[in-house]
This record gives sequence, structure tokens and C-alpha cells, in this order.
Amino acid sequence: MSMIRRAFAISAGVALVLTISSGTVCHAARKAKAVKRPAAHVSSKLSVPANIMAGAAVTSGRYFSAPKLPEDTLAGIRLGRPAKEILSRWGNPSRVTVGTVQSQGPDQTQQAGIPYTPPAGGMAGVPYLGGIAAGVNQAAGLLGLQNSPMPSGMPAPGYLPPMTPGMPPAPGQTQPNSGGSSTTLTEEEVTWTYDLQNGITLEFIITDGLITQITVGGQGPWGLSKTRTGLQLGDTYKLVLWVCGYPENQRYAGRFLRASYVNKSRALYTFLNKKLVGITIAMVPQELM
Repeated sequence: MSMIRRAFAISAGVALVLTISSGTVCHAARKAKAVKRPAAHVSSKLSVPANIMAGAAVTSGRYFSAPKLPEDTLAGIRLGRPAKEILSRWGNPSRVTVGTVQSQGPDQTQQAGIPYTPPAGGMAGVPYLGGIAAGVNQAAGLLGLQNSPMPSGMPAPGYLPPMTPGMPPAPGQTQPNSGGSSTTLTEEEVTWTYDLQNGITLEFIITDGLITQITVGGQGPWGLSKTRTGLQLGDTYKLVLWVCGYPENQRYAGRFLRASYVNKSRALYTFLNKKLVGITIAMVPQELM
């Protein structure tokens, strides 16, 4: 009888040791996981004070992050993808505009900027951006050159009238492979504009069959206007600067203020009365060479 009790006591002791050991291992594993998760979560989220958030069209359920990577997607469409993806997502455009665009060769030393601009007229379909000499896309090209004036006589990136075969290049412009110190290439670009029923206007610029620039315009809010950083139409000037930092440069076009983050994140923000009414992202020259 005593032997049975002793055997039972030994087996119970072994079971207790195994239970404690197992519990210790599980607890250590849970503790290791608990330490890792919050660190990853905190590093990806940018804290925004209530007074900075105040005034935005949407103030609750928002998450923001610092602009560590360039913007590449807007309105559900990604830069550099084939144009047919726009048709698949948004269908037939409201308007189609065809023009030409120029780009400088690699021997140019001008400051990098967004090179693509809509052919003649800018964003006529966007109620908040239309009627201004330089539309949101034209402003993007101008902002890229704001601190680096082009040599006298050389046109800034933008719309060029088509050249008649045999005509000499414009002043300050050289033909490709001409041996000049700079080379200006011209190619066809197409602008597809979509006027959505919710008052939002989309504009896609396509060069050589690829999406090279995307603009969304309107009062917002609109979820598909959201950037990597979490900003969207309807946000305030102070919120944009809090999240993205101080702009590379700023410029007024009429009543509209354009803040450029072209070199940092491929983005240009357009404000009316300190509210975000336009977002433009585009591929920069280095990506198009």
C-alpha cells in the first residue's frame, strides 16, 4: 500500500514539474510576442494632436504615417501601370485630350520635378481647379522649376505645339542625337478625365501607354483619394504639414495654394481656403529615362 502511495506521489510530482515547466515556456512565448507587437505598431503610426486634426472633413478613425516611401497609388490606380487598368476600374472617360509633352535628357541639370502637364487648359472639368491659367498638373511642372530657372529662351516642361516635319527646333531646343549640350524629346500624351457623380474629378495622364500622372480633385472627403500617409481630400493645410513636414516649395495660382513634396514623395497638394481640394502624384524624370 505504501509503495502504491509512493508511486502515486512520484507521478504527481513529475506531472507538477511538467505543468510548471510548460506554463513557464508558454508564458515566455506570450511575453516575447507581447513585446514585439506594440513596437511594430507604434513605429508605423504617427500621432496627431486633437487641435491639428480639428477642421478636417473626417476627424475620427484616422491613421497617419510619416512619408517614408514615394506615393504610387491614387484613386485605386498605380503609377507606371498599363492604361487599360484605368478603363477596367473606371470605364469610359468623360473627356479625352491629346497633346504632346517634352522631357529633358539626362545631361540637364535642372531640379527634378513632375514633368507631365495636361495639354492646353489644365483641369477644366474640376469645379474647384478649373478656370485657372495653370491647372493643378501645370502647377506641378512649374513647382519643379521654381528654384531653378531655365536658360533664356528654353521652354519649361509642359504643352508644346506639334512640330511640322522639317521645321527646326524651337530656340534652346535640340533635336535628339544632335550632339548638343541638352536634348529635348517630345512624345504624345493622352489625358483621361472622369467626372464622378459624387463631385470628384479624376485625371489620368498616359504617356506611351503607361500611367505617368494621377490627380484627384474635389471637396471630399473621398476614401480613394487617400495617400500612403493617410491624408485625403477635405483635410486641412495644418494637418498636411504636420504629417508630411514642411513643403519643398509653395506657390499661389489665383486663390489656390500648391505645396510641393515632389522630391520627397512624388506628391503635390492643392489647397483652397486652407482645405485640401487636389492631390497629384506623378513619376519623376529619373523614372522615365
